[in-house]
Amino acid sequence: MSIGIPTYNRNSGIINTLESVWKQEYPNIEIIISDNHSTDNTEEILRGLRRDHPEIKYFRQERNIGMVPNFEFVLRQATGKYFMWVADDDGLEPGIIHRYVAFLEEHPGYSLVSGEIKYWLDNNSDFNERGFTFEQESPGLRVVNYYFKVIYGGMIHGMMRRDLTGKITLRKVIGNDYHFIANLAYLGKVKNFEFIGYNKTFGGTSKTFQQYAEAMGESDFARNFPHVKIACDAFAEVWRRSPIYSSMHTLPKLMLAVSSFSGVFFCYYGKIFPLMLGGKVKRFFGRVLG
Repeated sequence: MSIGIPTYNRNSGIINTLESVWKQEYPNIEIIISDNHSTDNTEEILRGLRRDHPEIKYFRQERNIGMVPNFEFVLRQATGKYFMWVADDDGLEPGIIHRYVAFLEEHPGYSLVSGEIKYWLDNNSDFNERGFTFEQESPGLRVVNYYFKVIYGGMIHGMMRRDLTGKITLRKVIGNDYHFIANLAYLGKVKNFEFIGYNKTFGGTSKTFQQYAEAMGESDFARNFPHVKIACDAFAEVWRRSPIYSSMHTLPKLMLAVSSFSGVFFCYYGKIFPLMLGGKVKRFFGRVLG
């Protein structure tokens, strides 16, 4: 079991994240930390912790390689059967690793398992992200239903089968977490437990979509209309970018690309349509792809 923690200038703050991992009391775990060339005393703190915690594998980048490559780096260093990303200002709920591993061991057809994601803003509980179980037999339907549901991509902090992640690229675009999970949903069923598994902090580059888009180096259009850009990228991911969908025939692939775009668009903007067009579009594509 591998935990990947990309970090930058987090110094003592990362200890709370690590404590949430150690409290899992899970045997045979590796914690991979990639320090993205921090300019504070993060390196000193983590090298000190490593002396007492041999499960920590600490890497310091020679230069700042960017946020997404740093997330990719910890994944590619992992050796465990299962993998989780944990951000350096977030935390795991006690005991969830045991429950996740047990589920995946018993259900080989699932690619990802997660609990509810609890979001925090300025030390106050904001909301829980729930209802992300996708167990349809059709891979396309799982992808469509995910895109019609997701507003935030917190499920990227669930537990996934590491062998499947080697087939997926984490792209440097706003919404990269959406598309990564959609790829996993195509490769296997997704389980979302009805208990809190992860505490996610809105802060820094993830405080708003606009800040996140800026950190990704996205255009002004993406900063002003982030979900339109995510929808366009969802189409492109299915139609031409991801090899996961390459075995699909042209027409079903086109329909999946269009429905993925529609899912993101209507999930976010559908509330402004009095006829609830989002629900109508979802049902239409469900019939086509089902």
